[in-house]
Amino acid sequence: MRWFFPSFSGDFRLEADGSGSKLIIDSPTLAERQMLEKFFKAALKKDWPTNKVILEFAAGEHQELRLSANVATAGKLLLKFARPERSGITAVKYVDGKLAVAQGGDEEAIEKVLEGKASAAVSVSRPTPSCPDCIPGSVEMASEVLLSFLTPTEHEAWAKSRQIIVTGHLSGHRYLLSHRHHPRAVKDTRMCFDLDSDVILKFHDWSVPPEEELLAAKLILEHREPWLRNEATLAHALHRYSSEPVFKNPFGNLQDGVPDAALTATLGMWGQALSSEEL
Repeated sequence: MRWFFPSFSGDFRLEADGSGSKLIIDSPTLAERQMLEKFFKAALKKDWPTNKVILEFAAGEHQELRLSANVATAGKLLLKFARPERSGITAVKYVDGKLAVAQGGDEEAIEKVLEGKASAAVSVSRPTPSCPDCIPGSVEMASEVLLSFLTPTEHEAWAKSRQIIVTGHLSGHRYLLSHRHHPRAVKDTRMCFDLDSDVILKFHDWSVPPEEELLAAKLILEHREPWLRNEATLAHALHRYSSEPVFKNPFGNLQDGVPDAALTATLGMWGQALSSEEL
């Protein structure tokens, strides 16, 4: 079993290693290193690490920490530090292909979904409503996590076009999800399009690579649809709706995501100013 924790510069993940597990770390950011240090200290108290020099890990781009605890046990502790917010889900894929999800840090729900024979798990955060726009460009592929949770049909579609279609579990609407650098996403300025309502859903998560942003959208639309289909993500089109489902935003209202949008705009202006000075 593998438990993925998507991150921007390089995922960290737990993999089975004999009767225990190993935490694989690639190029963590400063914030991620600080978070991992908290996990390491908690793991040390349980005497899990077999290579206890790991607190010196900061300079390394790739490191592996071997733990005596299995993936499920270590993952539940790491989840508390890596995904403390309630606006996240953990999805578990069983060996028979079925999927189960648990919300936030609900320990009872996490325990329940881990009871079956699992092949993979992933803990993702809810994308933020509103800005910024999708832009052209490319980043290093982070497809392994995504491919672990796609159906054969979705896998084939992704391989051909870097797009998949998923169905909302409450509305029954079909959503076209595109890699955020896909020409369709750039044209729409967002990576999610409701094919049945002919409308863009406005949300983003640039804290992770495009493939994992898409995975989070897929899992949430299929299992927690109101998180991403609500008055905030559809604010630009509410005047068009009379019978189409618009769910109550469980994390706020129309202003959900606006602070993030303002921050993004400010950073963009700073970047343009710095570029102008360099020129």
